[in-house]
Formats: sequence, C-alpha cells, structure tokens
Amino acid sequence: MSQLTINLDDNLLVAAQAYAHQKGQDLDALVADLLQTAVQAAAFSTQPTRPLSPRVQRLFGSLKVSPDFNYKAELGKALDERFGV
Repeated sequence: MSQLTINLDDNLLVAAQAYAHQKGQDLDALVADLLQTAVQAAAFSTQPTRPLSPRVQRLFGSLKVSPDFNYKAELGKALDERFGV
C-alpha cells in the first residue's frame, strides 16, 4: 500500500479526526473510503448507458411527485443514510 501526505488546515484536521473517531474509524481509513467513493462516482458517471427496456420506458411518468419535490435534497439524505458521509 502506498502512502500519501496531505496538508490540511489545523482546524480541518481536528474536525476530521473527531469525525473519524465518531464514526469509529482511523482518519486514514476515512480518507481512503471518501476517495474510493469519489473515484467510483466519477467512473460511474462517465460510463455509457444502454437504452432502457420497453417495460421500463412504459414506467416513465408513472410516479407523481409534488411540484416542490427536491430530488437533490432527497438524494443527499439517502446517500448520508447509506454511507454516513
């Protein structure tokens, strides 16, 4: 395994260490997990998508949500619940 040195503001380092402790992780493991998540997300977003099947296409528009539904906020909550970030 390779080693990486980064420079952080003192306040950020203290906050990051406290966060890692709260999550029951070493700071090294927390940073590695965050980087892994970021790299996977970047790789996922650049992959070409295949066309939807006709069955899935028929589902388009079948879910009705209120006009003030905030997709990004709901996605953020779901990611926070799943990954605790």
